[in-house]
Amino acid sequence: MALHTHVLSPLFLLILVVVVRPSYGAKHLNGEALVEEICQHTSSHEYCVGTMIPGPPLTAEGIASTALGWAQIRALEAGTIISRLIKDSSSAAHHHHYQVRLQRCWNLNMETMADLWSASSSLYSKNIKAMVNYLYGASRDTKRCQALISGRNLTGLIAKNNDIIKLSEICVVSTKFF
Repeated sequence: MALHTHVLSPLFLLILVVVVRPSYGAKHLNGEALVEEICQHTSSHEYCVGTMIPGPPLTAEGIASTALGWAQIRALEAGTIISRLIKDSSSAAHHHHYQVRLQRCWNLNMETMADLWSASSSLYSKNIKAMVNYLYGASRDTKRCQALISGRNLTGLIAKNNDIIKLSEICVVSTKFF
């Protein structure tokens, strides 16, 4: 009987350590502390904190879902702006080069939206690696649109694109806390 008790002791201790061990580290943060931890790892801390208003129950997955949803909305808004600019440029005396840039930006925005919707699908199916890849694609395409419109007085579109880039980054960073 002593042998049997001796064999169970290490197993009992292992179970006790796993079950009773206190949780440490950022993965177990929630609420404002989680928002602050995630935002510290982004390129725009102030934007992140100002955008990600903690609400119960706030988890890293909730932050990712919220940031992703807002990025999708900003992409739709950017598409609306680009569509209006294309329509306005075709009836005005704009250079052909400007119209081509807007059309290319439109195509990139469509790719961004497709990537954001795919990222959302990947998030809900728990395929985080695919989600992150889609978010990088959305951010890359949005930055390419930004390069096409740089030097133009398109502050509304630039602001929407900047939001897409920052929200995608918040989403990617939050996955490190899942």
